[in-house]
This record gives sequence, structure tokens and C-alpha cells, in this order.
Amino acid sequence: MSSSLPLPARLASFALIGGVCLAANTAVLWGLTAGLGIHYLLSTVIAFCAITPLGFLLNKVVTFRTRREHAPIELPRYFAAMAFSFGANLALMYLLVSILSLWYVPASLAVAALLLAFNFISSDRWSFRVQR
Repeated sequence: MSSSLPLPARLASFALIGGVCLAANTAVLWGLTAGLGIHYLLSTVIAFCAITPLGFLLNKVVTFRTRREHAPIELPRYFAAMAFSFGANLALMYLLVSILSLWYVPASLAVAALLLAFNFISSDRWSFRVQR
């Protein structure tokens, strides 16, 4: 049995963990793009792939507090939901940076804010909802 947090606490925890992951993601994105000269879309792919497992682990343990044996079900669900989010992320980044000429760092922050609700709902209602 899980000691799940109430919905408002889950949302707050998810947003806080999202902020930590966003800070790490932004550092990787900026380091790869500004530091190494990698195209911002490729840097977005690398940063997303590097940070998403951290988000899974932190949300599993802190936000949703699910049992370890549920990980084989939760992990593919989480990555499936994040794959959709990732596609939206890339499309929005391209729109904001290449079409609307916004700098890639604030564009990344705006995209994260736009996708927060989808990511929370998919995690809360599907990815981590094995037995709640």
C-alpha cells in the first residue's frame, strides 16, 4: 500500500521536482549550446534524455511514493507520456526559437511551463497510478 500524498501536495511536489529538473535541464541545454556550440534542438534532445530519468526517480519516491515492485509498469508508462511531451517540447522549441526568434533559454522555460499540466496529469492519472 502506498502512502500517497493528497492531490494538492502531489501537485506541489511535482512542480518542485519539475523545477529542480528544469534547472538541471537548462544548465545542460545552455552548456551544450553556448559552451560546445551544439544546435539548440540537438541540445534539447540530449538534455531531455539526460534529465528525464531523474524526474522519474524523484517523482516515484517523493511525489507519488509508489512501491518499488511497480517500477516495471510505471517506467514504460512514464517514458511513453514523456515521449509525447518531448515531441511537443521539440515542436514548441522550434516554433519559439526558429520561427519567433526567441532565445532558446527562455523558450525552454516557457515550454516547460506550458507542459506542466499535461505532465502532471499524465503522471498522476496514468504513469504512477498502478495501485492508488
